[in-house]
Amino acid sequence: MGTSIYKGGTTKHHSISDNIGSLKSNYKYSKGYFGDKGQGRDFTRNISSNNPVKTAKEFYDTASKGGIETTYGKGKYTKLSDGTIMSYREISSSDGTSVVEINIRQSSNSAGVKFQKIHFVKGN
Repeated sequence: MGTSIYKGGTTKHHSISDNIGSLKSNYKYSKGYFGDKGQGRDFTRNISSNNPVKTAKEFYDTASKGGIETTYGKGKYTKLSDGTIMSYREISSSDGTSVVEINIRQSSNSAGVKFQKIHFVKGN
């Protein structure tokens, strides 16, 4: 048996639509966005947690499962089969929070998910 090249050890290249069910059942989701509206534009979102770094990593791992992951400078990004790109930085340059970006601009099927930058903040 060979080693999987896909994140999470899956045997096939996943799309955002393959992963959306797990995300919706674990995180607040409404009208294509996760979490609550943050400061700034509509695509800036916040998810509150007692352990924001852990929650951000769990969200990223779930959202990017079955993708092809690459490490870069200060973070990681994963390309899914539909063209969606998930990126993760433990420390955002803008405010120091952990951040996950969902970039669906080149997605062939975003499953209703909109482009967004999710900051993981301390809270309940």
